Formats: sequence, structure tokens, C-alpha cells
Amino acid sequence: MNSETKDGRYETTDLYFAAYLQVAGAAMHGTAKHGTRVSFVFNSDVVNIDELRTAWFNRSGRVSALDYANTIKNLKHLCHMP
Repeated sequence: MNSETKDGRYETTDLYFAAYLQVAGAAMHGTAKHGTRVSFVFNSDVVNIDELRTAWFNRSGRVSALDYANTIKNLKHLCHMP
């Protein structure tokens, strides 16, 4: 699930895309639980999410590998919090 909300937020359930967005500079607002699924909520007013999404799918986005790996670990931790 990926969606832009009316209040300038962007939600995704894709852990790896969320990690990319965060490392690329998108400010994460928090998480939202939908049953057993977790959505990562970003402030889309800070960066252009559409440009980052295009770079992600075109494989042209560039982020630090170490930062990306650490962010994945951190987001997985958030998924398993009560």
C-alpha cells in the first residue's frame, strides 16, 4: 500500500522503500498499524516523494549502503514494537 493523504503525508507498507525514503531525506512522521500490517508515514511536504519514487523504480536513487542497512534494522524494530 502506497498512498498520499490529504494532510501532506505519504504512507507505505513497503519496508525497503520506507528505508530508502528515510535515508534519502524524507522525514518519517511515524507508523500506523492496520491489523497486522504496519504503514510508515512520511511528511511529503519536506521532499518530493514522487521524484524519490521514480528514482527508486528506475534504480537511479543513490543512498549510503550502510545508512540504508541500519535504517532497515531500525524500521524492523518499529514493526515489532507492541
